[in-house]
Amino acid sequence: MFPTRVLSLPNALNLRELGGYPAGERFIAWHKLLRSGTLGHLDRSAGVELAGYGVSTVVDLRTRGEQTTRPDQLPRTVRYRPMSVYPFADHYGRFTKAARRLRRATRTGNTMTTTYVQLLMDTHARQVFADLFGILLATTGPRQAVLFHCTAGKDRTGVAAIMIEAALGVPAATQREDYLLTNLVLERPGEFAHADLTQGASAFVNQMNAHTAEVANFTAVQDFVTTNYGAWPAYLHQSLGLSAQDLTDLRQLYLTDSPEPR
Repeated sequence: MFPTRVLSLPNALNLRELGGYPAGERFIAWHKLLRSGTLGHLDRSAGVELAGYGVSTVVDLRTRGEQTTRPDQLPRTVRYRPMSVYPFADHYGRFTKAARRLRRATRTGNTMTTTYVQLLMDTHARQVFADLFGILLATTGPRQAVLFHCTAGKDRTGVAAIMIEAALGVPAATQREDYLLTNLVLERPGEFAHADLTQGASAFVNQMNAHTAEVANFTAVQDFVTTNYGAWPAYLHQSLGLSAQDLTDLRQLYLTDSPEPR
């Protein structure tokens, strides 16, 4: 595969590079961070090609049902980490403090927007994202890439990408552009992907996949962090347990001085 923003790999869905995005005066390095939808349709040669690109670890954010129904097709050389974000662990009863906080953060009442904010608040989801950062910090090889994905590569993957990009210092405008790029990539999914996106999971996940990547969702995520924590570093520290040294180490591992592929 040639290193481009949207990577061409047979039967991959929404497979994208984060390399080259600006982060202050530096840039995300190529061959280090990838996001995608399902990898359950790859054939052997495509899996080998993905490993040859540098992918050493795949983090699967799908539910156990999705993972079982459409397991990732990966060579043994790639470390597979199933880390389901759903189901949520916390109860948002009508009169609980968490429910009031959630209502304030999602005044529109949009179900999608509410789910995005829950991804930031829920105890289980936060632990999964903290573990994802742990994997990123442990992947120290110069040509080792981490790929994280769900089924569409849009919602769970989208929030994970926003978190990672924010941790690396990618500006909000670029985070938003990367989030919305999914709509262009998934405009005409192939037949195999269409079935997975509409019938491949629980009713809740299928409903999420039926929606596009919406600006309101991205805005709700940013507003929640700004309103409750002031900025992303505080959220990452207080909610995910990342230290200032962790953020420094992440930037040392995943940023480079050039935006060009190497």
